[in-house]
Amino acid sequence: MTPALNACDDSVLIEQVLAGRTECFDVLMDRHMTALRRCIASLVGNVAEAEDILQEVLLKAWRHLAAFRAESSFRTWMSSIAVNEALQSYRRSKCRPSCQPPIDLDSFASSGDSVLASLVKSDTHIRIRRAVESLPEIYRSVLVLRDFEELSSRETAQRLASTVPAVKSRLFRARFMLSKALKAQPLTVTRR
Repeated sequence: MTPALNACDDSVLIEQVLAGRTECFDVLMDRHMTALRRCIASLVGNVAEAEDILQEVLLKAWRHLAAFRAESSFRTWMSSIAVNEALQSYRRSKCRPSCQPPIDLDSFASSGDSVLASLVKSDTHIRIRRAVESLPEIYRSVLVLRDFEELSSRETAQRLASTVPAVKSRLFRARFMLSKALKAQPLTVTRR
């Protein structure tokens, strides 16, 4: 990878890829990989599944790069592919029977936290993930993009092909629904 390629704008790299310089695709992906991983991880709980989704996102980006229109940033386009792939994976998983692997309690222990504190953190993380997953897709996607991805209302509206007022309204409703869902879920870790 040459320093000159790293200095190029996304649009220049895309043009180069479409002209046959495939090494420019690697530069483009390296530039946005951290944001993609973070986006997918915020939607998917399983690390292996997140990596599978990432591979699908990269493949779709490669196949459909010619369809990219510069109406939004390349990162926004890639993130929307990632969100769509994560949602597709979620829908597919709903069709499959779920099987939970046995819990390895040793994985919860850390040098800084007690076992109970680790379990409470883990339970809280699971409760939040379940509550987010229980939201209708229209609210879940707004919540994830605004609160987990920390996109602005305008960027979220662009990604969802919506308006800023609609995003704000859906975000308010999503936060309310999430709060209600979390209050309905009891904390399952108890001290013995």
